[in-house]
Amino acid sequence: MANRSLVFRNFYAFGQSVAEIAQAVEAIGPDMVGIASQFTAYYQSVARLAAAIKAKTGLPIFIGGHHASFFDREIRRRTPQIDYVLKGAAETAVPAFLASLKTGHAFKVNPVQWKKVTPAHELIEPCHYVMGWKKYISLIAGRGCPYHCDFCSVHRMFGRRIEYRGVKAVLNEMRFNYTHRGVRIFNFEDDNLSFDTRWFARFLNAVIDDPVLKQVELTAMNGICYPTLDEALLALMRRAGFKQLNLALVTRDFALKRRLRRPAPDRDFEQILAAARRLGFFVTVYVIIGLPGQSYAEIKESIDYLLGLDVLVGPSVFYLPPGSTLYDRIEAPREVLNNWNLYRSSAFAVETPQLDRKALIDLVAYTRKRNLENRPLPAQRAVEGKDRKHQVLKRLKYEIKIDKNHKNQAVESYNPQSADPFLPRNR
Repeated sequence: MANRSLVFRNFYAFGQSVAEIAQAVEAIGPDMVGIASQFTAYYQSVARLAAAIKAKTGLPIFIGGHHASFFDREIRRRTPQIDYVLKGAAETAVPAFLASLKTGHAFKVNPVQWKKVTPAHELIEPCHYVMGWKKYISLIAGRGCPYHCDFCSVHRMFGRRIEYRGVKAVLNEMRFNYTHRGVRIFNFEDDNLSFDTRWFARFLNAVIDDPVLKQVELTAMNGICYPTLDEALLALMRRAGFKQLNLALVTRDFALKRRLRRPAPDRDFEQILAAARRLGFFVTVYVIIGLPGQSYAEIKESIDYLLGLDVLVGPSVFYLPPGSTLYDRIEAPREVLNNWNLYRSSAFAVETPQLDRKALIDLVAYTRKRNLENRPLPAQRAVEGKDRKHQVLKRLKYEIKIDKNHKNQAVESYNPQSADPFLPRNR
């Protein structure tokens, strides 16, 4: 319990340094500065940036996002350079905030219609976002979640009603990036991309029939809710460009699912996996490791069950989930709750009577070992090895080219084991 070192010791921030960003803000000369603070584990970077911008410009600074919405008072206490903390979705919070600055008091204003907002993709360099030698972007088609899982807080930001953008609007965003940015991989960050199966089918058919979006690859790295799938929908996904399928089982323990209010019956799970394999999907299924109430034996049984189904098992280590129902029930030491750097899987920070830190690490190591044991046959590996060698050589040439073109681009190293200057002094 005393040693909270991380298993993965160093993290990197690619792009401009904090000093360069502060200098760029000064050159632009805005009236005020807004910073997104989505992830609790990365708040230290937000605080550093806010302090640098304040020191350089003296401008008023506001932040918003998931982390800001649930720790607004503590943020003000820890980081006096931040003048305002906005809670909730930006399209509602920002207009109301700006209106309150003009009038001096808070009142409701008409929110920005988020479905009509398209990210400014032209502001980023496409060559900085590459997956398997192809340029990619992440986008969203819908928001909200109707489920009540105790370990999730999506509904606190976006509500329980799922809303989707129009299929035409999503395709227009994809076409622009395909034609003008050279993007060929489109990753959807949605939490419930396939929940409305009729919308999802219309979207997939539109991609299949689109004359521009040829040879694209679609991914949904946040996962697809498997009870929404059937073989017909999987076939459409494959034709539209999905090659990988990421599914969340969480646990096989039905009683634990019920206690955590997690839906998803197991009755169709194996049939869905069998259909996905027939269609040629590479399937990854995720289990959560370390949920309160889990045992070592139960987690290992879930892992072994999935390995027997010939899928890649993704061990997702449970971490503190701010804003969730479960967060308020977790009995964690004060030094863990106060150290926002530990709100990440690699910290293995949440220990229970059934699972200490060593047990959590053992389960991850076991999963990795068994995944490697389930590797392809030698003949297939030999072919893949040649392809891999070719890819590595291409990658080296690509990185050298990028390095020549962007010599001044900084890469910041961040070690979360270092002392956190934003922690309470009486920890």
